[in-house]
Amino acid sequence: MILQGKARAPVREVVLHCAAIRTGQFSHMSPFQVFATVNRWHTERGFKNGFGYHGLFMPDGTWYSGRPLTMIGAHVLGHNTGTLGFLLIESQQITHIAQFGDWFTSAQALAVKAKLRDLDGIEKVSGHNDYAPKLCPGFHVQSGDWL
Repeated sequence: MILQGKARAPVREVVLHCAAIRTGQFSHMSPFQVFATVNRWHTERGFKNGFGYHGLFMPDGTWYSGRPLTMIGAHVLGHNTGTLGFLLIESQQITHIAQFGDWFTSAQALAVKAKLRDLDGIEKVSGHNDYAPKLCPGFHVQSGDWL
């Protein structure tokens, strides 16, 4: 089980996110360039440790690490402790997947599921929109589709 912060809170949930960007804004960027751009945005907004997510998934399924899993994220106001935040980067070439909306790829879905299998103790997968009046991640997340 992953334990976060000084209090060593158990991590039992992953929260999926999308970036509030123009369609295709990141389409020609490497995972590091996307990370660096979002890190700059978060630093400019005053996030103490910059990039607020624990990692991101590119449209081809590539995973890029963000905050250490043992560090509390800055991705869902009031729900950061005991959760991991994963940022899904939208695709310019859309592949329709009914439960995944129109903005993400099957490669991302497979990569997220594979990552979740590697994480001990995860019991729930939710969307940012489960905790805030936002569209993020752009679809309704159901744990059973991911675990």
